[in-house]
Amino acid sequence: MRLPSMQQIGREIRLIARRFPLVLLNVCIGTLAALLLAEHEGPGQPAGLLNIIMACALGFPLLLGLAVTAEKLRWSLLQRAISQAAGALLIVGYGLSLPGVIDGAPAIHPARFAMLAVALVMFLLVAPFPGSQEQKAFWHYGKTLVVRAATVLFFAGVLQAGFSLALLALDQLFGVDIPGKRYGELWIMIVGLFSTCFFMAGIPADLKALDKEDEYPKGLKIFAQYILSAVLLVYLVILYAYIAKIIVNWSWPKGWVSALILGFSVTGLAALLLLWPVREQAENRWGQLVWRRFFIVMIPVVIMLPLAVWRRISEYGVTESRYLLVVLSLYLALLVLYFNLSKTRNIKVIPALLGLFALLISYGPWGAFGISEHSQKQRLEHLLTANGLLSAGEIHKAATVVPDEAALQISSIIGYLHEMHGYGSIQPWFKEKLVKTSEQRTVRLAPGEVTKMLGIEYLRGVQGGFGDQRTLGSRERNVLEIAGYDRMIAGQFIGKETVLEPEESGLRIEPSADMGRVTLTWKGEQVPHEVLTFDVRPVVEKVYSRYGATNPEDIPEKELTIDASGSHYKARLRLRRILIEAKEQELKLVNYTADILYAPIPQP
Repeated sequence: MRLPSMQQIGREIRLIARRFPLVLLNVCIGTLAALLLAEHEGPGQPAGLLNIIMACALGFPLLLGLAVTAEKLRWSLLQRAISQAAGALLIVGYGLSLPGVIDGAPAIHPARFAMLAVALVMFLLVAPFPGSQEQKAFWHYGKTLVVRAATVLFFAGVLQAGFSLALLALDQLFGVDIPGKRYGELWIMIVGLFSTCFFMAGIPADLKALDKEDEYPKGLKIFAQYILSAVLLVYLVILYAYIAKIIVNWSWPKGWVSALILGFSVTGLAALLLLWPVREQAENRWGQLVWRRFFIVMIPVVIMLPLAVWRRISEYGVTESRYLLVVLSLYLALLVLYFNLSKTRNIKVIPALLGLFALLISYGPWGAFGISEHSQKQRLEHLLTANGLLSAGEIHKAATVVPDEAALQISSIIGYLHEMHGYGSIQPWFKEKLVKTSEQRTVRLAPGEVTKMLGIEYLRGVQGGFGDQRTLGSRERNVLEIAGYDRMIAGQFIGKETVLEPEESGLRIEPSADMGRVTLTWKGEQVPHEVLTFDVRPVVEKVYSRYGATNPEDIPEKELTIDASGSHYKARLRLRRILIEAKEQELKLVNYTADILYAPIPQP
């Protein structure tokens, strides 16, 4: 694989300008905006530049998809002009719909951007093949786009590394002052201009001719048969073993299993698409098996996924992540029904349905953001009313102590609204403004300031976390007290089978199998033998019972400090971050991060 020559690049750019003029203009505008943003050094972010970048990023697959579709379907010049103008208007409208300054705006905007990006990439993939035929041409077109994208990433990395090394040489060898931001601007130029143009140059001009294409890359077949198949088999065994456990124990599926189902589904669908051209070949038994059995195997999986998600929704309401899992359940269920009942089994349904769902849930009261915000607002309203903080649509300070569990849930919802949506939905309850203008910027009050208006402390708790895991820790990190010790290992991660042996002093640090103890052993030619043991479990159990439901990340440092001393050494273990699993009455230590201080004890 060789980098393209400058002459080849010039020819391809001229060809692109003729085939995709508006797409190229969109790319140039987005790249220029990114360069201006990278060059900006003043306070705050220039208004509108990031909006332009996000709009142009979405404009690339949209306008390119329209242009490729026009080529494939042989639209007239008028039809092409109208479609491109409509696409440009949609992109401009999207950019205008964004806040003036994206930096610091609610996370709903980048989240919606990601959904729209998925929808438009699927549009680029499917739009040139609107009918039910030409599956072969569609497959080779999709393969071309994927291979071209991978090639572009490789070439971009090579160019960035090469040019960056050249700039560094000018800086180090010739004394030319190269500001650090030049490297970022170089990457913007490579990604914004070279990569997009090189990608467009690889799109075949005659897509109909792909229907006669018979080439199937051997590397692709090996990847699908021997790599994806192994991963798929592992996922399958684990999932079915877990389903059997659920049936035997008659227990509710855990939310964590959603990640496993997602991995299994993505791997399986990727294998299906990659093996499609050779699915009927006699020597490709694996491809035949996947195509005949995968969507049958998926039936119990698509039943288990919504059950796992519903438990979280029933306890804590709808959020964007839970909503997406529900939509994923529906998407997979529809695929299972279609591929088990349909005779055509058109592979275009897989990306087309994904793109349609991604587009539909991006906007509207039925979308991920509308339903999630409404659900959390309702939960907050119920909690505030039940605890006497909201009546007749107005907020009142707490007259009595609000229970920790209620305060924790109120804090969690307010924190979620602050991060994801802003306070627009709950502003009518408050007399005070929850959003203020500072230096021509819109600034939302911190969640702690909002809960202070309610007369309760802002509590940083965890609702479920990743599976049953919780994080405990201390935020007192700015100044470390080291008096009395002459050595410190700062921020050391300690996990299962983690054995540390600092090069100097002959020290060995080793946790017990259950992570409940940490042993420090000095044993070397230059140091006296000493063994000090820190009992971590009692400390963790104590702080978890005291702070686990209220302030798990604001535990006082002194309560996370353990001292030990022997004949020759004294040491201190200062826990910073502790990852635990809380299952019913059992507390399991997963790993922790700690500062380890030690010093020799003066001998008489």
